Order: sequence, then structure tokens, then C-alpha cells
Amino acid sequence: MSGSGLAGVGVLVTRPAEQAQSLAGAIRQLGGVPTVFPGVEIEPLTATAGSSLPSRRAEIDLLVFVSPTAVRLGVPLLIEKYGSVDQLRVAAVGPSTAAALKDCGWSEIMIPSEASGSEALVDLAALRQVADWSVLVVRGEGGSDVLESILKSRGARVSFLECYRRRLPQTAFSSVEPLLRGGRIAAWMATSGEILDNLFLLAGEHGGLLRDTPLFVNHPHVAVRGFSQAVKVIFVTRGGDKGLAEGLATWFCGLQGSSN
Repeated sequence: MSGSGLAGVGVLVTRPAEQAQSLAGAIRQLGGVPTVFPGVEIEPLTATAGSSLPSRRAEIDLLVFVSPTAVRLGVPLLIEKYGSVDQLRVAAVGPSTAAALKDCGWSEIMIPSEASGSEALVDLAALRQVADWSVLVVRGEGGSDVLESILKSRGARVSFLECYRRRLPQTAFSSVEPLLRGGRIAAWMATSGEILDNLFLLAGEHGGLLRDTPLFVNHPHVAVRGFSQAVKVIFVTRGGDKGLAEGLATWFCGLQGSSN
């Protein structure tokens, strides 16, 4: 795709600050103008998180990481406990998480190819026969129970390393409200239902600006949450930063083509 796919299009990037720059860079490569406004803050829980780990590395048959943040904060805890862990069998819920694992030394990673998320991951043939496996899920505090429920139904034992918590940012929506109102932000993104809901909480009486601006999400579940907030136009892209950016470019190239 050419670098002019998003020529001059302003995009509100709402990933956590630690992940936002990669997505913003992908948007810039396609000619877009990203504005970073995190929709969730990440608070590490590294002080006590490691206490829940199995006593020996050999007790773990599979590591599952649910986000790039889980990789960034969880892998150091695992290394501190067990030493090298890149020989353990590992799975990721999507391409951004898999890319973070590759940076940590894993070369063979179970990852869904057609979609992203917990449901897509457990649809993999490699995870259909997990009876008597000990699975450690690395995630944030109070994450989804979908993985646990399905893996346990297949006979696996599931434990958790919860190494961060998510919280509502304290950033003022007034910093982006004029950009939305003036059309300088023509699209916004949400990669989780929590981020989407937080944006509407932060927007308050200005929520109509979000409802009137095309929303780009990486999972149908987030799209459903967007429709529940009465967002008028929602585009579901492929997962990962590249998928999100190219979904944006596809949409706006289509708009440009229809206006010619």
C-alpha cells in the first residue's frame, strides 16, 4: 500500500501509552497524522505478582500472553523466577502480542491466523488436546475468563500471572475536543471495550463527537460495544498495528475514490 493511503488524515490513537507509539508510527508511514490520547493507563503489579507462579518451570506446559503489556511486564517476572523461559511453549492472542514475544526470543508462537482474541486462539488445532496440561495465562488484573473456561473444559489446569491493572486515565478530553470538532481528527481507534467505554467517560457531554467520527476496532466484540454507545460508523480491521493502519487506509482510499 502506498504511503499516501492516509494522506493528511488525522487519527486518534487510544492504545495505552506504552503501545501507542508503534501504532502511531504505522499510521505515519501511510501518510496519516496520529494524535495519541491513551484510553487506559497501565499500573504494574510486579511487586507481588510473582508470588502466584508455580514453583518450578517444568510445571508449566504452556504460557499464554493476552497483550503486549502482558509480555512487557510478565516476561521479566518469569525470567526472575525461572531463568531463561524462551524454550517454553508459548501462545499469543494476536499479532502485536506475538511480535512482542519475538522480541523476547521466542521463534515458535501459537497465534490465530484469521482473527485475534481468546476465542480465536482456543480454536487452534494445537490447543484442542490440552488434557492434563498446566497452562499459565499472563494477563492484567481481572481479565476475561474465556480462556480459563474453555481450556478447563478440555482438561487443562489454568493459573494466572496478573502483572498489571488497568485504570481510567486522568487526561483531560479538552486536549482533543477541538481537533474532533474541527475535523482535524477524522477517525479514532479502540482496541478493547474498556478503552472505548473510557473514552466516552472522559468525553462526557462531548460524546457526540466520538459517535459522529468513524471508529476503527480490531475485534467484532469491540464493534458491538461501539454500537451500544451509538457510534454511527464502525470498521473492523485485521489485528495488530499493521492491520489497524491498513484498515484505516482502505477506508479512506475508498472515500477518496467515491468522491472522484
